[in-house]
Amino acid sequence: MKKLAILLIALLVISAGCIGSQGGEKGGSQTKSPSQANVTTTSSGHAGEKKHAEITPMIILTSIHQYTYEENASVELKITIKTGNTTQRTNASMEILERGYVDLLGKRAKIVTRTITKPDNVTLKMTRVIIGGTVYTETLGRTGVSNDTSFWRINPVSLARELLKLTPIGNYTENGTRVLVYSVPGDVLLPMAQLYFTNPGMNTTVTDATAELYFSNGAFKGMKLVFSVRATAAVEGMNGKMTVIEVGSWKGTVRITSVNKMEEVKAPST
Repeated sequence: MKKLAILLIALLVISAGCIGSQGGEKGGSQTKSPSQANVTTTSSGHAGEKKHAEITPMIILTSIHQYTYEENASVELKITIKTGNTTQRTNASMEILERGYVDLLGKRAKIVTRTITKPDNVTLKMTRVIIGGTVYTETLGRTGVSNDTSFWRINPVSLARELLKLTPIGNYTENGTRVLVYSVPGDVLLPMAQLYFTNPGMNTTVTDATAELYFSNGAFKGMKLVFSVRATAAVEGMNGKMTVIEVGSWKGTVRITSVNKMEEVKAPST
């Protein structure tokens, strides 16, 4: 059972990923629409005059063409495996440390992820190179190639742009950082859950999703994402047909570390 659980977890993190935050505690203020949720920067003019320029979060995000980020996320899992009249249960957790470079204009990205499973302390390193709709995944000394465009919808900046289309449930400023809080529909995060959280082919639903976006000094600083997942699948095992049920949670933070600095991304040899 222990080996099977580790195998399942390894399969889960074979495309482990990103999303998250940086910022302070929530404070009270009235909710504003995305168009009203502006970040204000100030510059001095002649004779001590000050000029105020309002920069909307959408303008800030659409001005980002390339960026790098660091992510720290944790995943809690309860795995139930039913085979005939036998039921086995395993609890596990994963710590995900990730660094990535994303070129939104050129549709090129390189993501390096380290995932540590608990309580067994199994570490998995994975490198993904994404060029357009082609994903090169290197892990355990092997490189696989697949076709998937999901990353271009759920990478941190693209996801933040999508969230700005929603009406925030919270909008406040603390220590100079503007925080926009969203209740996120499950279908918005479903591609992310399927890509980063569960195995392909699993029946997956996302619930209880919330996000916080952080802006200061006219820049996007990062985001926080929390959600729950339930996934089920029927698979063939050594002892016959198995039903796998996964119930888990994702808590992640992302910090933007640079903006609009080009890096070279090449497809690896396969």
